[in-house]
Amino acid sequence: MINTYNETKLHKSLKTMYSSVNEGALTEQKTGDYIADILLPDGGIIEIQTASLANLKKKIESFIREKRRITVVHPVATVKYIETTDIGSGKTTRRKSPVKKTMLCAFRELTSLTAFLADRNFTLEVLETVITEERIRHQTPVQSRNGRRRFPKDWEKTDKRLEEILVTHRFHGRSSWKKLVPKSLRDREFTSAEFFEELKKDFPAAKRQDTDIMLWVYTKAGFTERIGKTGKAWIYRTL
Repeated sequence: MINTYNETKLHKSLKTMYSSVNEGALTEQKTGDYIADILLPDGGIIEIQTASLANLKKKIESFIREKRRITVVHPVATVKYIETTDIGSGKTTRRKSPVKKTMLCAFRELTSLTAFLADRNFTLEVLETVITEERIRHQTPVQSRNGRRRFPKDWEKTDKRLEEILVTHRFHGRSSWKKLVPKSLRDREFTSAEFFEELKKDFPAAKRQDTDIMLWVYTKAGFTERIGKTGKAWIYRTL
């Protein structure tokens, strides 16, 4: 089907996995104005999104308007390997990426979806995964396939594949989202700096930017609110 022409190995693996554990599920089904990755027998939808979640906004709006349950599955590469094949020699090398991510990186993708997070028909599954990024090394610098490189490099990404799912974080309803707020902060006021320090106890690799975005998302979704300032820092509390 046209919808699968640019499908990565990662996307295909997750789509196969989620459809196989749901008896009677069908893949790539036209539903209203959109094609659903997986259509469940009860009319529910599962969407596998390995790229920007913002791209799903109109699709989610449409499915929720039809009163369909929709589960969005979003993998985060908390461990990534880079496999590079030299186009001239055919030799393949493999190394572990030094970049460290946590599932909190997913909040960067949620800024466009805050209106849905508390909806009873919306579920998000964030997968902490081990992923291999496949590359080809050329003899001369090339532009990336999406044309976004400021300066050409001698390699390009060609695909990515799933090696392992480490942890699945499932969010459905307000209470599940609020479980990420550190217990020590749930019943008192706090600043973003305090939030960051407490959250690092559960997510040691967390970055301040990720926690700031998380608080922004929580506030827009109505899980926390700003109640004032101390100096230049906002004061928050959970709702």
